[in-house]
Amino acid sequence: MIKKKLILVFVLILVAGVVFWGINLTRHTIHLYQARQEVKMMLLGGLDSVSPNYAFQLLNEVEQDLSVIDRSLGWSYPFLNLTGNMTSQVQPSIKYLKSLTRYALLFEEKLSPFMNREIDNGVELTSLINTILNDEALIAQAKYYSEDIERQHKKIDISALPFRFQDDFQMLEPFIPAIISSGKIFPLLPDLAGMNAPVQYLLLALNHDELRGGGGFITAMGTATLNSLIDINFEMQDSYQIDDLAKVYPLPPQPLQDYMLAGIWVPRDGNWSADFPTSAQTVQSLYELSTGQKTNGVIAFDQQTVQKFLEIMGPINIDPSEELWVNSDNVLAYMYESWGQASDSENWWANRKDFVGILGKAMLQSLINTRDYKKMIALVKVSHELQQTGHLMVYFNEPTVQSLLAAIALDTSVQYQGGDFLYWVDSNIGFNKVDAVMLRKLTYEVDLTDLDNPTAHLTMEYEHPIDIEVPCVHEATYGKDIDYTNMFQRCYWDYWRVYTAPSTKLLNANVQIVPGDLLLSGKDWTGEVDLESDLPGLGMVAGLQIVPTNAISKIELDFELDPKILIYQSGIIGFELNLQKQLGLKELPFEFSVIIPKDYKFIDCPECNGIEKNLVIHSMKIRKTNEMILFLFSK
Repeated sequence: MIKKKLILVFVLILVAGVVFWGINLTRHTIHLYQARQEVKMMLLGGLDSVSPNYAFQLLNEVEQDLSVIDRSLGWSYPFLNLTGNMTSQVQPSIKYLKSLTRYALLFEEKLSPFMNREIDNGVELTSLINTILNDEALIAQAKYYSEDIERQHKKIDISALPFRFQDDFQMLEPFIPAIISSGKIFPLLPDLAGMNAPVQYLLLALNHDELRGGGGFITAMGTATLNSLIDINFEMQDSYQIDDLAKVYPLPPQPLQDYMLAGIWVPRDGNWSADFPTSAQTVQSLYELSTGQKTNGVIAFDQQTVQKFLEIMGPINIDPSEELWVNSDNVLAYMYESWGQASDSENWWANRKDFVGILGKAMLQSLINTRDYKKMIALVKVSHELQQTGHLMVYFNEPTVQSLLAAIALDTSVQYQGGDFLYWVDSNIGFNKVDAVMLRKLTYEVDLTDLDNPTAHLTMEYEHPIDIEVPCVHEATYGKDIDYTNMFQRCYWDYWRVYTAPSTKLLNANVQIVPGDLLLSGKDWTGEVDLESDLPGLGMVAGLQIVPTNAISKIELDFELDPKILIYQSGIIGFELNLQKQLGLKELPFEFSVIIPKDYKFIDCPECNGIEKNLVIHSMKIRKTNEMILFLFSK
């Protein structure tokens, strides 16, 4: 009798335990399902759109829900992993989400004072960042969770999840590469920020009104020396003042020798390469030769970066004695006016770029003094956008950091990954700022009617909209009336390059001959294009052109494409075009057409303007440095 009672008590306890387990699991599952909508709204609106206290409270609740669900279902994972595609996603999904929330919560204690506006000034903010970078335990935990996120992420097949949850996981995808990389870069940050020893970065102020391969012409350069984030020494000067003609400089690239009669390669011309890491290393080397200063990396930026910074940070007072305020709307006018200010003075040429250092120091001080976390978040976002669009470029000597930038496509390098490839690069060699007004359009027509012998026709069109007739005189002069905008009213001397897939062959080049009386050398350019690529692993066609004011010029090239660029799989053929936009160029209008054999049809092309039988025409404006277009077709 007693034995039966004990068994009954045991069964009741077991049933009660199962009921409690079920109720507890159900309660946390329902709460997690409800919280998911709030998390989605937070991701859509951005971290700056919600209260920090609310965000961290929500994440803590989500982490608790996930931990309970993970513990409650732990015994069932071996069975779930064997019972189907959908059920096998339960374990990695829960552990993936749990690691993501724990990763975010690592920073709650450190960031809460700042995000709740308990920090009084920029010095305290930089002290906070220094504290984070010196917290070895925090960095170790961030590394652990980022690695676990990477492990679990690889196990997840979003398409196998219930349809209603697929969108949730897709929303997280853009953040994952940065989170994974952060675990690798966090341990390096103290060294990169000068916490352990001073570090010096080479700063390049680029002018996108005068394009070169690595962005705009290097108008000013200097250094930012970090002795921790609190102590930053910032210096900028006219790039011409860096030259030391007592030093033995190497010869410049051949086009600079031929068309600008350059006999030495000075730092301001160092970013000739269209591959930014190559340009950065070249400028570093030439800068060290000129000044004897070694640098740990390169930060290059143009006018677009300055404008975006001021949009977020607001107006800055660059001359308190004159109450001279600069904002995103008037900063270009300030630059133009400062460049030509006191042009009749004896020292005008030597002082014409002093504003770069003045403006740069004011911007740095504005950044250090900020205590608005929303501005800091916005700056991170816009910095990422500027890197993606080619107006802010960074290079680090540390190979690990550079490889991490490459992994998240922020190293602005030029790499052929397969398929068809196009990268058009202009280099202004006319001693002017005509790129400020020059209009461009790239057209690419691909003929796949013979799949074994594909061809392409490329047209690059330039329009110089200045309606003042100006004689084309190739000389380094600022003109009689010194005004920055007068530099727009010149003919456009352009050494152009187009990079292609390595196996692409030039069939014909329709270009204009340039007479010698329009060139410094006095020698005719007969239209013989350069075919020896200056970027390893890529094909290249390059040449010269002059575009007068109020004129339109076209360069037309015919190519034989390699049939191996086509992708064949299960009866479907894919044509992939990888595009790169020139660094410093705001946008490039692009029209692309593909014609396929008559007995084939396009499978899916939602982004195309229209599909007509076996011809598709696609128009877009290229704003990012990397774009990819894929067409699929079959019989």
